[in-house]
Formats: sequence, structure tokens, C-alpha cells
Amino acid sequence: MRILLVEDHPESRRTLQRLIERRGHEVVAVGSAEEAELELRKQPFSFLILDWMLPGKSGVELCQELRAAPKGEELFILLVTARDDTQDLERALEAGANDYLIKPLDPARLNVRLSVAERRIRALAERNQARTELQEAVGKMTDILEKTNDGFFAVDRDWKFTFVNRRAEKLLDRHREDLIGKDFWVELPEFTRDAFEKNYRRAMSEQVAIEFEASDPSGKVWFELLAYPSGGGVSVFLRDVTDRKRVEEERLTTGKLESLGTLAGGIAHDLNNLLTVISGNIGLAQIEAPESPANLLSFLSRAGEAAQHAAQLSNQLLTFSKGGTPLKRVVSISDLVTQAAEFALHGSNLRSDLDIQAGLWRSAVDPAQIEQVINALVINAREAMPRGGIVRVSARNLEIDANPGLPIRPGRYVKVQVADNGGGIEKRLVTKIFDPYFTT
Repeated sequence: MRILLVEDHPESRRTLQRLIERRGHEVVAVGSAEEAELELRKQPFSFLILDWMLPGKSGVELCQELRAAPKGEELFILLVTARDDTQDLERALEAGANDYLIKPLDPARLNVRLSVAERRIRALAERNQARTELQEAVGKMTDILEKTNDGFFAVDRDWKFTFVNRRAEKLLDRHREDLIGKDFWVELPEFTRDAFEKNYRRAMSEQVAIEFEASDPSGKVWFELLAYPSGGGVSVFLRDVTDRKRVEEERLTTGKLESLGTLAGGIAHDLNNLLTVISGNIGLAQIEAPESPANLLSFLSRAGEAAQHAAQLSNQLLTFSKGGTPLKRVVSISDLVTQAAEFALHGSNLRSDLDIQAGLWRSAVDPAQIEQVINALVINAREAMPRGGIVRVSARNLEIDANPGLPIRPGRYVKVQVADNGGGIEKRLVTKIFDPYFTT
């Protein structure tokens, strides 16, 4: 450490200089306040030892001037004096001295004062270094926040703006100069309503980060926001996601249209199948009627069954149009499953293996919907085994006492299972299997 020693008595100056240099310090020694001022203009010093009585300007006066200068509060000043009067010592401290040493000098006491000064100067240097590093970090962070494509603003614990970046100025349509130091709730009422306010206050009160989406009052501009606690206040990143929202809505609309197209195609397919059965059996009845009246009833019966299924399909469409509310009644699940499976397999090269538990509980269901489900599963099985095979349909009573990990309440149920030996469904298609009339 470099120390400036100001002592007008040559012998005392040399003695002090030797004692200080023994501790490894570099000492610049002068004999007056004016010489000291010249040295201070040449190079900086963090530690000064001033004799009180100097020719011309006194050490006390020099101490006062140094303290009043820029960064004067960072200097450590030790005042040396032969005066031991309490008032004189108080005057030395009032002038800005950090400590004092009374002549004649005691080397032990000098070492104590030097140790105190060393610790204080070292702590000050560390604090200044930390402050410099902090300022550099703040500068880098500010530069990053100014260059980001996201808007960013911060408020303190009193909801006063402390920072607003350039992007936030555009998104908020406000100049930062008009916001800094102002009340957030007063200056931006349009960004403090409903979801905005609830999430901001939660981030502040619970000290948690919250991510959410919200629109401006017009509903035309959408923002994605991340509000998180910061320094007792709240910092907010905001991004304009209006274009993304628009694309999502267009994709959703397209998906709905595709689903409707699939639904319409599926309905047409089912109706065509049923009409084929009806027209085919009527045609056979017309051909067989003159020669084999006994077969007439069988053909007409099948045509009637197909017509009944067509009517059920029509009822399902009506149910769908009214919001999908099922028309429940208590029926025999055994009969329902058996009839639906046999009808779906009629005319195919598949065989059915029906395993229906005896005493199967009657259930409150919409028969048309259950038939449609069984019919769809069996048709899928038929399409999965074009070369033929066995479709196994089972029905069991099932009593659930606790939550089985499924979204159903405890109670009595009938479990219906349809299995085939087909190749299965590709993973990429699994998410679509419940789309209306989707088929692999």
C-alpha cells in the first residue's frame, strides 16, 4: 500500500517512514501541506498520515479540504499531534480524521493504527471492486434486456416502475420516461384488469413465478407474460403472441372442418352400407318371391333390421345436434351386445366368439349409442383382419369399490371387451382413434 506522510520535522519524518516501511508499505514523505497537494495531483493515495502543526496550512485544514474533495470519503487519514487535550482531539475527528496518534510516538500504538487502517482500506477496496462488478453486471443485463425481442418492465414493492425496455415501450405504447417512478396501477389500467391483476398480485404476495396469457381490452392483441418476484417487487416479460393465436385459431377451425368432413363421410358410408343391405334384400325378395315364398320373410326381415339401424343412426345425429345428451333406458346388455356384434359381422369372413357372463346386470344406457360403439369396434376388427379370423366379445359384471385410476365413480358396472388378432394401431395414429369415423 502506498502512504503519503506529511511531517515538517525531518528526524520525526525519517523515523516514521522507517517504522511504516518495515510493514512492507511504500512511503512518500513530504514536509508541508503544499508539497502534499502536489503529490496528490501526481498519483492517488488511499492512506495519509498528517502532522497537525505544519508550516503554512495546518494538517487539520488539509484534512478538511481532502474530505470535501471528490472521493474524499474513501481516504483513511491519521492525524499526528502533540496535543492531548480532549477538545483538540474532538476537533481532529470533526475535521474528518479517521484516527489520531499522540506524540511522542509509541511504535506499538503506531502498529495498531496501521493495522486498523490496513483492514479498513482493504475492506473499502473490496467493496469498491464489488460495486464495480455489480455495475458491470447491471450494464450487461441492461444491454441484454434492451436487445431482447420480449418486452420487459420491473416494479418495486410499492408498484412503482423501476425499469422499462425499448420493446416494452412499443408493446405498452408508452415512453419509459413517462413511466419510471410512476404507479403501475395508475399508468397502465388496461394491463391491470382481470387475469393481469390477479397474476401480478399473486407473484408479489406469494413470491412465485407465474406464466399466463391475456389479451388487451379489445381482445385483438394477445400477450404471453411471465411475472416473477424480483428484489421485493415484480419483473414482467411480455411477448406479443397475436399471430400465434391467430394461427392456432385457424388450425382449430381447419381441424373442425376436417372432422366434420370425416363425420359426413362416415355417415354417408354407414348409410350406404345400410341402404345396400335394404336394397339387396328387397331385390332378393323380389327374385325369390315367385319360386321360394319361404325365403321372402327372411329377406324382408334383414331389410327391416337394416332400416331400423338406419333409423338409429338418424337418431344419433339428432342426439349429436342437441348436444350429445344420451337417451337412456334400462336394457339387457347381453342382448344388446350379441345383436350388435352379429349384425356387424354379417356377411364377413370372420367368426365371433361371444363370452357373456350369466346373470349379466341390466344397465341404464342409450341402446343406440352402445350398438354404435360395438358396431364400430367389430367393423374395425373386421378391417384389421381382411383374411379372416375370430372376434372375441366378452361382457362381465364389475363392481368397483375404490378409484381404479379411471375417471369413473365407485359402483356397479358392466365391462364389455372386444378383441381381435389384427396388427394393431400405429403409434402415430393413436391420438386420432376417437375422432368421428376415423379409420386406419
